[in-house]
Amino acid sequence: MTPSAPAGPRAAIDRLEQTLESFDETGGHRVLGHAFETLGVEETLAQVVLPYLREIGERWSAGSIGVAQEHFASNVLRSRLSVLLGTLERTEGPLVVLACMPGEQHEFGLMATGIVLSRLGWRTCYLGASTPPAELARTCRTLRPHAVVLSARRATAFAAHAPVVRRMAETTSVHLAAPGATDEVAALCHAERLVGDPVTAARRLHADAGVDAPGLLGHPDHPDHPDLDESTAV
Repeated sequence: MTPSAPAGPRAAIDRLEQTLESFDETGGHRVLGHAFETLGVEETLAQVVLPYLREIGERWSAGSIGVAQEHFASNVLRSRLSVLLGTLERTEGPLVVLACMPGEQHEFGLMATGIVLSRLGWRTCYLGASTPPAELARTCRTLRPHAVVLSARRATAFAAHAPVVRRMAETTSVHLAAPGATDEVAALCHAERLVGDPVTAARRLHADAGVDAPGLLGHPDHPDHPDLDESTAV
């Protein structure tokens, strides 16, 4: 087995630890590229990227790695997910706005949700970390999205801005994600709670929305599309 070809999810996680935490960006991208090719985008997100991010966070909290290592690895992964999020430029399909609540900097789960929804045929407007409520509300008034996904690790981040979220929920479907999305705060915000990991949650949102989204199967970027050159696959 070569360093660029881990055998499965656990091996890929281990190789990300070895490469990214040694500041080897090229090696990390090789591991990610092989995982995307062999496991698929959604499974790599669910089984490799997000578990690795949880593990590196635990190692940082325990003091077994430094801030520089954690920041380096996170920045490499963020850049890769940003490319995935922007790969599909759609002109049709339902629109979803995705944002982290004020003070929330953990955005990887939200990015994964956006990537999966995009691959399922949605147009995405990704606002990212720590989005001011006024800006979020203005964006929704302008774009009139079919759905909004908000993310926070603390329930208080949702509760503190519940009036704004409730006003958005009057005109669009609002979904709360991440550990802060409890049943109680969802009821307070007149929103739906997204349950499960970000990939599962995105699939469930899509299924429950009942909208006509073209998906990827007929799109040239889909790995099963006959016109896709393997050398250009993610």
